[in-house]
Amino acid sequence: MASKAHGQSEMALMDAFGEMWARNANNIKDVRRISEGRQGIYILYDGSTPVYVGKGFIRSRLRASDKSRRRKDSWDHFSWYLLKNKDLVHDVEVLLLRILPPYLRSMNRQAGKFTGAPSLTDQKPKNSRPIYIERTR
Repeated sequence: MASKAHGQSEMALMDAFGEMWARNANNIKDVRRISEGRQGIYILYDGSTPVYVGKGFIRSRLRASDKSRRRKDSWDHFSWYLLKNKDLVHDVEVLLLRILPPYLRSMNRQAGKFTGAPSLTDQKPKNSRPIYIERTR
């Protein structure tokens, strides 16, 4: 039985990733070399603020965002993630969209829908009053 390299796990989610890469032609070109035509998740940033979350063939999506009327002047950095299981790409994108408040993903038009997971939002909590915490300065 072959052993895994230190830090690798068969349960790992990512194959490869790059975070906060500067928007320029060389970095976008490098994504193609690394991703080898595979689909993944990408995030566009204005400074350190996320403004768009997307999925697809990352290099072509970045190139399209570079020319897009809506997005081209709204981002200067990007992060990208290649998942080991391509079937999870859609749900990971939806999870990111739902975690981020709308003002931090201003270019996305919707929050997305999970595949095959029923929504339990119709369930009402028995006690809807939260426990408030005191904040000290």
